[in-house]
Amino acid sequence: MALIPVAVLLWQSYTALNGVSRHAVAEAESAVSSVLRVENMQNTVVDIERAVRQFAIVKTPALAQVAANHLDNYQQILMPICQSLEQATLCQLQYASLQQLQADFQTLNSKQLEPIILQFKQQQQLLTQSVWSMLEQNLQAQQNFVVQSQQQLAWQTVVLVIITLLLVLWASGRITAPVKKLDTMIRAIGQQHQFPDEKLVGPRELTELGEQLRWLSSRLQQLEALRLILLRHASHELKTPLSSIREGCALLTEQLVGPLNTQQLEVVGLLNGSAERLSLLTEQLLDYNRLLQQAKPEPDWLNAQQLFTECFADHALSLQQREQKVELDCQLNTIFTDKTLFRRILDNLINNAQAYGSQGSPVWVKLYQQEHQLVLDVSNNGTPIPTALKRTLFEPFQRGTTPRYDAVQGSGLGLSIVADCARLLGGHADIVDVIYADVCIRVRLPLLEEKTG
Repeated sequence: MALIPVAVLLWQSYTALNGVSRHAVAEAESAVSSVLRVENMQNTVVDIERAVRQFAIVKTPALAQVAANHLDNYQQILMPICQSLEQATLCQLQYASLQQLQADFQTLNSKQLEPIILQFKQQQQLLTQSVWSMLEQNLQAQQNFVVQSQQQLAWQTVVLVIITLLLVLWASGRITAPVKKLDTMIRAIGQQHQFPDEKLVGPRELTELGEQLRWLSSRLQQLEALRLILLRHASHELKTPLSSIREGCALLTEQLVGPLNTQQLEVVGLLNGSAERLSLLTEQLLDYNRLLQQAKPEPDWLNAQQLFTECFADHALSLQQREQKVELDCQLNTIFTDKTLFRRILDNLINNAQAYGSQGSPVWVKLYQQEHQLVLDVSNNGTPIPTALKRTLFEPFQRGTTPRYDAVQGSGLGLSIVADCARLLGGHADIVDVIYADVCIRVRLPLLEEKTG
């Protein structure tokens, strides 16, 4: 529809150009015809003057017939010229002179014919000038016609361009609005937000795509619900047999049910270690499940220094075992955030730095404000993370190639929990490069300026 005015413009341009061309051709043909007639008239006037003067001297029937023929030819040429001219008086005078010559050239002598011939020639000159004036007027009219056609075409072009722009804007709106809604739907699916209830209105293809996205969202919600149910039930169902296995291993280790030899004690130790790792993994799964079920953060004002002190105290034993110290740079006294989610972020980052950091190397923790964001950096020395793994490590059950230096076997949920907690708080987590450490995980959270302490 937006191209319809362009097609109309092309058709009007073609019509205007064709009209100007036809008009120019017609005027050119008319001008050439008029010029030829004027030249014939002037030549005929010369022939008439010569024949009449010859007959006045030598009066023979042949010369009389020649003069009469020239006069008749002149009359035939004069008629179309007079029809095209608007000066009827000049034509009437020329007709009168012509008739006088036709009637009197055989009876008058040379002296008597002289004033009649002179008047006839003068009127012919006036008639020639009138024809040239008419041609100039026609040329000026043709130029005016071309200018008028150009102006009309220019105005039509302006109007049709405006209409085209309006139609383009209308068509863009018809497409842009559904595309924005599709973008909102896709973001709602990706960020697990509430899918818009409003039905998509627009072109048929986009409407069908919107309905497919609605079906996809519904299907993903069903799968997510099934996954959460499976994860919750599996985790809870694992806890009871795991507790029994751990109690049984403890009884066997303490040899309360009877003495064990060295090989049996070694097997029981392996069973006990496997049970501990399985119990830790179950607890992490339960924690991850609780995180996914948390619908809305509950932010409050928190003492940042106290929050760090409590977290470092909980990790003090594991840090001491690897001779690691925490170097804290806290530039904010209070922060406005959800305590549970922020503490989960901090716990998992400290545990990650302690597990993968070098022996005796410090763990750097920085909290500061950058523009309208709360930034938390947790850094350590160790094996740098390859660029190809920096994005995938924040996905569930994804582990890097670097081995842990502690005795715990990781599940690949630590950084995933950090990313999900940051997402629930409206931020995101990244692995960035810093000059003072080999590995740095940065968490950015939104922080309004008027809410900072």
